[in-house]
Amino acid sequence: MSVKSLATGVAAVAFAGAATAAVSCLATVAPAAATAPATVFFAPLPLEPATDVPTREQLIDVLNTLADPGVSAVGKSYLIEGGLGPVEASVMDRKMHKGVQNGKFPLSISVADIAPAGPGAATAEVTASGPKTEPRSVTLTFVDQSGWKLSKSSLLALSQMTSSN
Repeated sequence: MSVKSLATGVAAVAFAGAATAAVSCLATVAPAAATAPATVFFAPLPLEPATDVPTREQLIDVLNTLADPGVSAVGKSYLIEGGLGPVEASVMDRKMHKGVQNGKFPLSISVADIAPAGPGAATAEVTASGPKTEPRSVTLTFVDQSGWKLSKSSLLALSQMTSSN
């Protein structure tokens, strides 16, 4: 093979490569319009699903029923987390009877600042006052057990709040 034919072959291959590159470059299709990216960066992450909390009216209904001296503790048991045993019901009835004799009932109850306190639980600032009871506030916890109920620990706090003085 002569140098001239080798040079011609190399030139032909170079020309073919250049032509292919030019055609590829011309054949590249540019996007007609920019599309919005599927992912948005620096956007806030979605918040946790909203936790259900009771309404003010639901909590006032629970508390008014618990403070009703005309309803026995057994009749109120369904409004307390886990219900009441016979001894607890008896103690509650005695405290209620003593409160009635001392003129502490009926109570006026208000509820504010209802907030989630975990799955199936909420807290609220409860203020209670009566004819012979100065207004007192306490944060109580309510649990959702097929309806909103006062937690056992909050029953004790409410009992102490309304029985002192």
